[in-house]
Amino acid sequence: MKMTTYLIRRILILIPTLIGLTIIVFLLTRAGGINMIISPYLNPRLSAQQQALEKAQLIKQFHLNDPIWVQYFYYIYALLQGNWGLTKTDIFTGPVTTAIALFMPNTIQLAIVAYIIAMIIAIPAGTASAVRKNSFFDQLTRFIAFVGISLPVFWLAEILIELFATPTVSPSLDILPISGTVDPNLLQGVNWINPSLGISYPTHILMIDALIHGNILIFISAIRHVILPAATLAFTSIAGIMRYMRASMMETLNQDYVRTARAKGVPEKIVIKKHARRNALIPVVTVSGLLFAGLLGGVVVIEEIFNYPGMGYWTYWAMYSMDAGGIMGSTIVFGLILVTANLVVDILYALIDPRIRLGE
Repeated sequence: MKMTTYLIRRILILIPTLIGLTIIVFLLTRAGGINMIISPYLNPRLSAQQQALEKAQLIKQFHLNDPIWVQYFYYIYALLQGNWGLTKTDIFTGPVTTAIALFMPNTIQLAIVAYIIAMIIAIPAGTASAVRKNSFFDQLTRFIAFVGISLPVFWLAEILIELFATPTVSPSLDILPISGTVDPNLLQGVNWINPSLGISYPTHILMIDALIHGNILIFISAIRHVILPAATLAFTSIAGIMRYMRASMMETLNQDYVRTARAKGVPEKIVIKKHARRNALIPVVTVSGLLFAGLLGGVVVIEEIFNYPGMGYWTYWAMYSMDAGGIMGSTIVFGLILVTANLVVDILYALIDPRIRLGE
C-alpha cells in the first residue's frame, strides 16, 4: 500500500471520530438548559421586560425551539464558520475563538518545553536501563518511573515549588519564579505584553516575541518562568516513555539481527545506537506522540497552580465561572489535539516501519 493511500485511509477514519466529538459537546451544551446557552449574550443592564425580549430573540437566533437534529445542524454550521460562541470569565470576556488564539500559544510553548525535557531524559535513560539490566542504574530508573506514574501531579508541583521557589528547604535553592510568564519589573515601558493577562504580541509566545523585539532580559525571564511548570509536566511523561523504551529495547536486544551483529564483532556502541535503538523507538513513537497530546490536554491543574496564562488556566476559570462557551470550546480544542496526535503518530509509525502501511 502506498503512503498516500494509507494517509487517505487514516484521515477518512478520523471523520466519524470528529463527528462523535461534536455530538458529545453539542449534547453537553444542551444538557445545561437554554439559560446556560444564552446567558453570555444577555445584557444584565436591561430591564426585565427588555431581557425577556432579548431572550426570545436569542432562542430564535440559536434555533433552540427547533428539533434537536436541526439544532445540531446549525451548531455544526456555526463551528465551521468560526463562531464558537462567547466566553465570560474574570480573565477574559469575548469570542471563544479569540480566547483560544490568545491562550493556546502559551500552552503549546509549555508543552513543547516539557516534551523536550522528557525525551532528552527518558530515551537515553530507558536505553541505558535496558542495556544494564538488573544493575543499580536499572533499579533506580524503574523506581523513578514507578514514582513518576504514581505521584499526583499537583503534589509534585508543590514539592518543586518548596524546593526551588521558596527558602523552606534552602535559601540557595530559592532561584525560580512560581507565577506568571515574566517578571513584572521588566514590563515598564513594554507595550507588546498585556501585563494583566501575561500575553505577548504578535505571536502570543513570549520567548519568540521577546526575540522579535530584541529583549533578552524578558526572554531569559520567560525561560525561568516556564521551567517549574514544564518540569512538573515532564516528570510523568519521563516515567511513561522510560518504561516503554526500556521494555522495547530489551525485546530488541534479543532479536537475531542484534546477535548476528555482535557475532560479527560490531562494536557494542554501534549495535546499540545503529541497530537496536532505532527499532526500539517504533512503539515509543506511538506512546510519546500521545503523551504530547496529553501534555496539551492535561495542563489545567498545572497552569492554575503556577498562574500560567494558557488554555488550561482559561479552562479552569471557565469551569469556575460556569462558562459553557469556554468549557465546550476548550473541550473541542483538546479533542482535536488528541485526534490530530493520533493521526501524526500513525504517519510516523508507518514511516519508521513500512510493514505497518503494507498491512503486514
